[in-house]
Amino acid sequence: MAFRATTFLRQELKLRPTFELALRASCLQLVLARWGLETASLMGLRGEHTANDDDRKVRAVEAITSALYESGLDDHATATEKTMLDKPYKTWEYGDYVYGDHWEALGVLQWLLGRQHAIPAYYSSFDRARLFQNSGIMPADPSTIEKFVDSFMASQIHQTFDAHQLRRAVDTSEAWIWRARAQVLLGLRDEISRAESQQSQATQETPLDEALRARHVPHSLRKLAADLPKTIPLAARCAYEKKLIGEIESDDFGIAVEMKEDGEVPAGQRRTATVPYPNLEPEHLDALRKIAESRFLAFAWALGKIDGWDPAQTGELVSINLITTAS
Repeated sequence: MAFRATTFLRQELKLRPTFELALRASCLQLVLARWGLETASLMGLRGEHTANDDDRKVRAVEAITSALYESGLDDHATATEKTMLDKPYKTWEYGDYVYGDHWEALGVLQWLLGRQHAIPAYYSSFDRARLFQNSGIMPADPSTIEKFVDSFMASQIHQTFDAHQLRRAVDTSEAWIWRARAQVLLGLRDEISRAESQQSQATQETPLDEALRARHVPHSLRKLAADLPKTIPLAARCAYEKKLIGEIESDDFGIAVEMKEDGEVPAGQRRTATVPYPNLEPEHLDALRKIAESRFLAFAWALGKIDGWDPAQTGELVSINLITTAS
């Protein structure tokens, strides 16, 4: 048995020019800065709230939008990103808030640009404050955006990683997106089984199709669902042997979780335990899937395997062949 990265990513690991990565990272940072303001307003932060607070945030939102155009990033932002930034403060809709899933993609791009030292485990998130500090970008100051992008415009930019490290990072991303998609398929096994038995020729999207599309799982992968109970242990063993995952637990990907402690315990002294991937609560499984999807999106785009910055395109990448059995 061999554990392989997705064929489409393994063909050739050739990155886009670094200035393109820097432009994309800058767009992400601007929209995520706006996301922070909108999320804080939506959640209603504790403490005294005054009209001056709203005035200050309105000015911050306007400054971020102005920076988009003054820096020239509007030529590189997606139509969705420009629409989101053009909206007045406190008028975002649900679909806009989902953009917060791109924090992990920003982390990967910064790693590719040499601004982030390491990619955290796939059950941990990047430090968001550090991601903002790494670039030196002040979202309301277009000159800082230009300075960041200009630093990658030289004809020769030395990467902080070699081809082996890049391939390893891609392989790790492939392993975790495969496991996340496998979990989605496990949850839909009954629906998939019924659909296969009925051999429906419906031309309209079915609830099963919608569920797969919403979670960016290629439609053709549903044929793997029936064999997943046997396949997952093999995948876990392969991933562990190739050091793409740190632990195996109950023949599955091991997830390190912090133990609940009585009273305050310093972060460095907290105890952890390893649990099997499927033993997590549904909201934690969803969080793992979003981490894997966001990082996978960043690698796929940076390697030129999808044309645009669109999570839906990763759901169309069907050339996945992580597990093969050989005698």
